[in-house]
Amino acid sequence: MSGVRITGGRFKGRTIAITKGGPARFTSAKVREAVFDLIGPIEGFSVLDLFAGTGSFTVEALSRDAAFVTAVEQDRRTAALLKENLNALSIDKDCLVINMDVRYAVPMLRRQGKVFDLIFADPPYGMGHVASTFDLLTKNLLCHAGSVLVLEHSKREGLGGLSEDRYGLRVRRYGDTVLSIVTCGGG
Repeated sequence: MSGVRITGGRFKGRTIAITKGGPARFTSAKVREAVFDLIGPIEGFSVLDLFAGTGSFTVEALSRDAAFVTAVEQDRRTAALLKENLNALSIDKDCLVINMDVRYAVPMLRRQGKVFDLIFADPPYGMGHVASTFDLLTKNLLCHAGSVLVLEHSKREGLGGLSEDRYGLRVRRYGDTVLSIVTCGGG
């Protein structure tokens, strides 16, 4: 096991465990900081973290005073490590970990009437999940006017029908990583 450092909030400087080796990739500290700089304060927010991995974004959001995070991670071992990270920081009561494929979790959350202030999606790079994840989220609205959707993806991946004119898209680039940011009801 290796670790990743939290960049801000009450857990700033603390390290959480990540899987070592294997295909897992976590959101870099630079990109996590950029997301929160672009969004601003998230105190009291309800957050959805799709493709949550071991929870670097989940813990970062809770560290910055999000009220509650729903984290969706398909891999059973990775989801278990995410739960261990939450337990180690005594914030497990502030997060629901759903061990399920995002394609099934998003419609389920919609059926339950869930809405979120911030939705963060970091699908695996190079597997064609970016456009399909955006499409899934537009068909299963989990936001209210003013909610923010952040898609992290490789600069080599397109977003399908996502356009600046239609969705009020803001794009920021950090090396190979792109943040595509949409404000719900703002486009």
